[in-house]
Amino acid sequence: MDDLVAETPALTRLRWLLDGLDGRWPADVDVDDALTPGFAEAIGGSAALRDITGSRAAGFAPIRVVGADADGTAATARFRTRDDDLWVSHVEVEAGPPHRITLTHTQRWVPDYLTPGLPADFTGAAIPAGDGAALIVFSGVPGSGKSAVAERVGAALGVPVFGADWLLGALTPFGMRHRRDLTGIGDELLTTLAYRELSAGRPAILDTTSEDPEVRARWSSLASAAGAAFVPVVCACPDEDLHRSRVETRVRGIPGWADAGDWANVRARLAAFPPWPDALLVNTAEPLADCVTLVLDHVDRRRQA
Repeated sequence: MDDLVAETPALTRLRWLLDGLDGRWPADVDVDDALTPGFAEAIGGSAALRDITGSRAAGFAPIRVVGADADGTAATARFRTRDDDLWVSHVEVEAGPPHRITLTHTQRWVPDYLTPGLPADFTGAAIPAGDGAALIVFSGVPGSGKSAVAERVGAALGVPVFGADWLLGALTPFGMRHRRDLTGIGDELLTTLAYRELSAGRPAILDTTSEDPEVRARWSSLASAAGAAFVPVVCACPDEDLHRSRVETRVRGIPGWADAGDWANVRARLAAFPPWPDALLVNTAEPLADCVTLVLDHVDRRRQA
């Protein structure tokens, strides 16, 4: 934390708390001066914080701080325990001296009290679905034309199209572009939206590169659990000049997201793109209307099947 975050009263208090979680508080530490009377009363007395911190240190220490943020009267740190579990500690302090703690909590990165997340495999799950429900996934590398076809198909069917770029772009103001697990976050958002629509008996369309076979299998198992048709569609543009032009000159206007792309990156991803034997292959060098008709006919057949 020393080199990353400017020192603030809240951060000073947070360091003190982290010392306790690291087992570095003396046995007779007095926390009375660190807490406001109101907060101390709310948690059952200052001794309660000392006891809770000590018991956690017994299971945590040594801890390793992996990130911290400080803003005004609040500070937050992410740390890993000796078992490499990720936890978060947050502190809020008074605006003026002596900057006593008005609120603090320490909990897992994914708090225990939350409803469990969606499974990696939906096989065996029972998800009610309406007649004709389907999960349609448009896949392909950037610039392959999948979004254009997906939007037209969605409009023709009256089905919402959930695009990964739109979802992640909306999170850009919160630092999303700098996450190393950007693709995984996008996939989880799309999975949640697909689950919500199918569980309500409604079809959904996903628009994403879908380059991970495990994610493809997960979506297939979701559709199967809902008794819905699973319709994967891979869009490809075999005309290299046209594909490159789409990548380098497109203007989509997605808030928080880039328009033009890196052709070298797209070529590398295209070479590594995993085959999807069950998917409908759409040549997007053909007229858009023809591509849309091809997909609509295929979706109709899959729904009937």
